Amino acid sequence: MTAEKNTKFARNACTVLFSVLICLGSFMFIALPDGIPITVQNMFAALTGLVLGGLQGAGAVGIFLLLGAAGLPVFSGCRGGLAVLQGATGGFLIGYFPAALAGGLIIGSPLIRERKTAAFIIRLFAAACVAFGLPYLFGIPWFMAVREAEGNAQTLSQAFSAALLPFIPGDCIKIMLSCLLACVFRPLVARLLYPDDIREAEELLHRIESRSPHRKA
Repeated sequence: MTAEKNTKFARNACTVLFSVLICLGSFMFIALPDGIPITVQNMFAALTGLVLGGLQGAGAVGIFLLLGAAGLPVFSGCRGGLAVLQGATGGFLIGYFPAALAGGLIIGSPLIRERKTAAFIIRLFAAACVAFGLPYLFGIPWFMAVREAEGNAQTLSQAFSAALLPFIPGDCIKIMLSCLLACVFRPLVARLLYPDDIREAEELLHRIESRSPHRKA
C-alpha cells in the first residue's frame, strides 16, 4: 500500500472502530420508569466527535444509526429497528449525529502540534457541552410528541422532569471524563491519521536546528 492508501485505510478503520464503540454502549444502561435509560452511548457519541473531528465523528455516528435502523441491536438495551427511532428515545438517538458533528467542528481535527493550553481546554469543554446538549434539543420535543401521540401528553415542565433533570448530574461527570479521554486520545489519533503533520513538524524542527547559532559553532 502507498502512504496515501495507508492513511485512508487508517481513517476508515478509526471511523468504524468508534462506531463499534458506540454500539457496545448498548450493553451499558440503567432503565428508568419513563422509558429513557441512563446510558453511556451519549458519551461515546460525543467523544467520537471530540477525538476524530466533526465530519469523521459524524460519519461514525451515522454508521451506528444506520446499523440500528437496519434492525441490529445496537441501541440502548440491545434494541434495534425503526420502531426504536420512532419511539420516545428516537430524538435523542438522532441527536447524536449533530452532537458529534458540532462538537468535532468546535474542537477541530486532532493535530500533531496540538498544545493543551488554557484556550484549548476551554474550547474542548465548550465542544463537550454542546455535544452533550444537542441530543436534548432534539430529544425532548420528540419525547413530548410521542407521548402526546400515545395519549399521554406532557407539559414542557413534565418533559424536563422526565427527560432532562435526572440526567444532568451524570452528564456533568461524563463531560469531564470525555474531555480527559479526548486529551489522551487526540494525540494518538493525530499520529495515526495525519502522518503528513509529523513530517512537516520534523522538517520545521530540522530547519530551526540548522539555523541555530550553536549548531553552526
